[in-house]
Amino acid sequence: MKRTLVLMVFGLLLCGVGLFAAENVVVINGYPVIWADPAVGSDWYDTEVLYNLYDPLVYPTPEGSVRPHLATSWEAVDGDLAHWRFYLRQGVKFHDGSELTAEDVAFSMTRFITMGKGNSGPLGKVTAEVVDEYTVDFFLDKPNALFPELLALFFPVNKEQVLAHIGPGSYGDMGDYGEEWLSTHDAGTGPYMMVSHTPGQRLEAVRFADYFLGWDDPFWGPDEVPIERAIFIMETDYTTLMTLLKRGDLDLELNGGWTLPQMREIQRTEGVRIEYIWGQNVTVWMNTQAPPTDDEHFRKAILYAFDYEALLAPYEPFGYTETGIVPPDMPGYVPIEPQPRKQDLDRARQELALSKYADQLGQVKVVFHYCGGLAFEEEVGLQLQADLAKLGIKVEVVGPPWPQYSAECSSPETTPNMVIFLFAPQVAPPLDYYTFDMYHPEGLGWIFSAHWYFEDQEVLRLLEETRTTVDFERRLEIYKQLQPMIADHALALFPYYKPTPFACQAYVAGPKEKIPMVGPSESLYNWRINLRLKEELRG
Repeated sequence: MKRTLVLMVFGLLLCGVGLFAAENVVVINGYPVIWADPAVGSDWYDTEVLYNLYDPLVYPTPEGSVRPHLATSWEAVDGDLAHWRFYLRQGVKFHDGSELTAEDVAFSMTRFITMGKGNSGPLGKVTAEVVDEYTVDFFLDKPNALFPELLALFFPVNKEQVLAHIGPGSYGDMGDYGEEWLSTHDAGTGPYMMVSHTPGQRLEAVRFADYFLGWDDPFWGPDEVPIERAIFIMETDYTTLMTLLKRGDLDLELNGGWTLPQMREIQRTEGVRIEYIWGQNVTVWMNTQAPPTDDEHFRKAILYAFDYEALLAPYEPFGYTETGIVPPDMPGYVPIEPQPRKQDLDRARQELALSKYADQLGQVKVVFHYCGGLAFEEEVGLQLQADLAKLGIKVEVVGPPWPQYSAECSSPETTPNMVIFLFAPQVAPPLDYYTFDMYHPEGLGWIFSAHWYFEDQEVLRLLEETRTTVDFERRLEIYKQLQPMIADHALALFPYYKPTPFACQAYVAGPKEKIPMVGPSESLYNWRINLRLKEELRG
């Protein structure tokens, strides 16, 4: 009865879509909370939306670097890695028709750093100054060789629009800096414009005809045309999503949370396909301040007790593999213990004997939380539960809904012993994302704070050295040196690496580029729709 009611509700939400079999509209699965303000959003669901509504100064490439975008070029002034100059593209229009200038970029950076939310952490303290109408300078608090690459998650906003919609807030004369207004409106230059956003229900956007890159591209076939309207729906239950997909009420599923049986079902479903664009490290953080995972030997016992092979074997035909701190298909990957990924209960018992909980087996409990609705995350918890039971350790497996789950991970005091996340490369360069952003106090923070305030001074020193190392090969060697040092503290369990299975209807063409970073590949500018094929399949 409950499932029927859910589907009836979605039928009502999507009734406008279902009435037009060959309408130029694409329905996409979002998540219950999307932060559409580019100074606030940080999760990959936010980033996927932001890359549709806004543009960064630099754009990630399929090769893992960045290319000019809103900025045509940049330079370290006089070789000073703390002083960067960016030259802007002329003629770029905001969605209200006004032109992007250096004033907008400088204002946006000041807003980004002042608010201190979203993806601002890796940039440090940045001061922006307008040089001329299309040139802006950035002054950093410390040299950073990676600064241009990190700007792939900096999205300029329309200064005049934001200033016109400032509400009460805590930023002095800037009030709330337009945060409330930007949660349900956009002030961007992106390929799509927000029409409406009801948080927790749906977000709608339409194509921006004056997008600066244009819409004529010979890459696409004669029947593949730009998508006119996008609807992001908010659903986390993959049983419901499967029904919507097979019924034709879901066109693109961009979260990749399908279970093994569901992926097999998609392969058998006519008119639906799976696209693999970027991969994800499945990571289980261990809270180093909460008993019993506050003991390093106890954490190491968990790593050796886990049966990696039992969990991974069914997924290997879909490209799943063992992994470590850095994904195995990424330059700079270093295997970490236990390697190869095998269960070793004898070694686990040895580590437990060295822990301060050695005399409490049968009494200690580990709390494992996963995001409610994601069955494959629950599967990891249940495997862990079965494995640690052999050592006399009870594991409580709980799946709260995403808003509660993410909120509890805001501090070590409220975070359970173990929490599971899927980490796809979310910043450029990806190696920096899996190292500096996750293990340095000035990294992305929030759920990415793998150390849970755990610090190793030598690890921190080497992480900071990557910021001043211009030569990529030298930086690569530092990343390789760091991985076993981080792993030695057993801060996380790495069950496996998974290619992200995006499900889509056959009439949705794309992506044109497969970029190994969350966001740019999911911009609908990178996709098209074949209305003739849609009519044939759904008519």
